Formats: sequence, C-alpha cells, structure tokens
Amino acid sequence: MAHTPTCLVCQKEMEVGFVAQPAQPVHLPRWSPGEPEAGMFGEAKRSRVEAGLAVTAYRCPECHALRLYAFGTPPTG
Repeated sequence: MAHTPTCLVCQKEMEVGFVAQPAQPVHLPRWSPGEPEAGMFGEAKRSRVEAGLAVTAYRCPECHALRLYAFGTPPTG
C-alpha cells in the first residue's frame, strides 16, 4: 500500500499503529492463510503463526474505527 488508508465512514486519513494483548513480552498478531492447526493444548501451531504476516492497524481519529492489513506475500504450506 503506497498511501495511508482513508476511513470508510468519515473519509479522514487514518493513523498507523498496532494491536497487542497486554502480556509480557508483547506478542503482536500475525496473519496466516487457511484454517488454524491446533497444537497439543488447543493453541495455534507456533510454526504457522511465526511464519505469518505481521498485522498493521490503522485507526480513524474521528470515529475510532480500526482497519487491519497484512502486507507482504502470504506464506505457503
């Protein structure tokens, strides 16, 4: 994406940021194609998560809507 996205509701330029769960250390979300493969304890398999694409979040300063993007080429397998 060559430009900053515009809010679909307010038509304002959105600000870049990220989404994280409050945890130590901070784990940022990743995007992977297909259905998740469950590990031994029901969590997503770590190899698929780590191979995924980083998620970039944009937030509208007017209505506070979020838009999430996963830039790059999706992993295979």
